[in-house]
Amino acid sequence: MLKNKLLAFALFFSLSSLAFGATIIDNPSSQTINVNVSNKSVNRIVLPNKILDTSYSKEKGISVQISGNEAFIKYVPTKKEKVRQVGNRTEVVGKPEFLYNEAKGAEIFFITEGNTYAFALNPVDMEAETIIVNDFTSERKEILKYETENDYVATLSKITQQVLANNTPQGYKLKEKNKKLKDLKDISISYKNYYEGVLYSVHLLEVKNKTKEALILNPKEFISYAEDSPKSISIYYDNEVNHLLPLGYAKVVIITKVLK
Repeated sequence: MLKNKLLAFALFFSLSSLAFGATIIDNPSSQTINVNVSNKSVNRIVLPNKILDTSYSKEKGISVQISGNEAFIKYVPTKKEKVRQVGNRTEVVGKPEFLYNEAKGAEIFFITEGNTYAFALNPVDMEAETIIVNDFTSERKEILKYETENDYVATLSKITQQVLANNTPQGYKLKEKNKKLKDLKDISISYKNYYEGVLYSVHLLEVKNKTKEALILNPKEFISYAEDSPKSISIYYDNEVNHLLPLGYAKVVIITKVLK
């Protein structure tokens, strides 16, 4: 369970003490979002909330997999075989050929916890595409309600778990960073995502263990990566021993106040 694996190093402080290779769509105004996607590689769509269901025509030749608020879409190539007639039999000659240039446009609907999004996919010969949808149609007061409806500690825990579950906190603006921050002999640290709300902003880091020994990370080592005094720093090892395993990865979630 996530709750058991998350080391809530809640460094709570008192008041005294874009995306590389991605298309970002803010507040889609049209009923259908038109996007170019790869006709041969896996494309990724990131929505503001968890995807509950999808609707599309399987005859269009697309394969769709859902994980949280992300959808992975791939066009299934057309299989072309050469055949020959041998007596009363038909047999295949050589290896089949897979054609990607016959992919057709498709429409797909995503039903999420907050909205329904319609996409018109235009398959073209390009590299895999990532599309991030930021929806700020939620009123500012609704985001504030999300950030204040629980007590302080519970709110930071709720936001942290949303990010670790690969979801975007309600109404928050997501920007992918994919930036290497530090590359040392034993570990490397990468800045993955930035989320901005009304009161709080969130920084998601990824730490890689480059050694063959298990490590324990100290949350205080990540204070310098925050743009302001952090309200919480949480480390998620994704294992039962709560160690950064040899050649393994860990996630670090840093929550700060939004800078005005």
